Amino acid sequence: KIAKLFQHLFAIRINRSTSARSIARTAIQCEPAYQEIRASIRGSPRVRPDETGWRIGGVNAWNHVLVGEQATLCEIARSRGFDVAAGVLGEEYSGVLIHDGWAPYDRFTNATHQQCVAHVLRRAHDLLEVATRGAVIFPRAVIELFQQALTARDEFRKRKLTRARLRELADELTLKLRVLTCFRRANPDHERFAKHLERHATEFFTFLRLPNVEATNYRAEQAIRPSVVNRKVWGGNRTDTGAHHQSILTSVLLTCEQLLRNPLDFLAQARRASHSIPLFAPTR
Repeated sequence: KIAKLFQHLFAIRINRSTSARSIARTAIQCEPAYQEIRASIRGSPRVRPDETGWRIGGVNAWNHVLVGEQATLCEIARSRGFDVAAGVLGEEYSGVLIHDGWAPYDRFTNATHQQCVAHVLRRAHDLLEVATRGAVIFPRAVIELFQQALTARDEFRKRKLTRARLRELADELTLKLRVLTCFRRANPDHERFAKHLERHATEFFTFLRLPNVEATNYRAEQAIRPSVVNRKVWGGNRTDTGAHHQSILTSVLLTCEQLLRNPLDFLAQARRASHSIPLFAPTR
């Protein structure tokens, strides 16, 4: 496809192998920048992780994305487990993790967690759509509770609530959530949802206790979208080496966008330079 594109747009004839080697050389030149990104993510006070399915050589794999304050890391691996995120962040990571309900994130016991509110609301709305009679009560109550939390956040941003009152509301809503989920339900889907809410009750309103924390992991979901499109077009990688090269280039492209740098200019500089090009501006 790339060979046809170059032929059609630029009248440049290249072989398929030429394109693959060029991408590989670019990735190798960007390896130092990739290590900069990994270090930035490890030191970030807030990280938003997410993951999506991938393929390496036709075998199931996973594409992990971690969004920090200054950088975005893509890590394609054959594992979906705790080991991938821990390999980047360190098992003792003590910042804030803003994520969905994927269980391995719970193993970061030193971190402060913010469970994604958007995931909870979507799940509650899905249950409400198929509920009948009295079964509508539980998902409606969940939606109302979390909407109260989002409204409180908006009121704080408008300076209509104090930070102290926001923390009080976080405690009040946590207590209401515990009461809402403390008894068993006949509907197995509702019971499963209630157990999830009960298990993470203290992690849903961190964004009220710490107003600089987002209520959702939307930044990770946005960062993973280019990879999802890429997967639909190309299907994944053929080898682990190719997966690593793609991890490097995707990380560099996403981080350049985050830093408001022109990614093509950076890649061109990296290819021409005889030494590594720093991705982040040096601090004084």
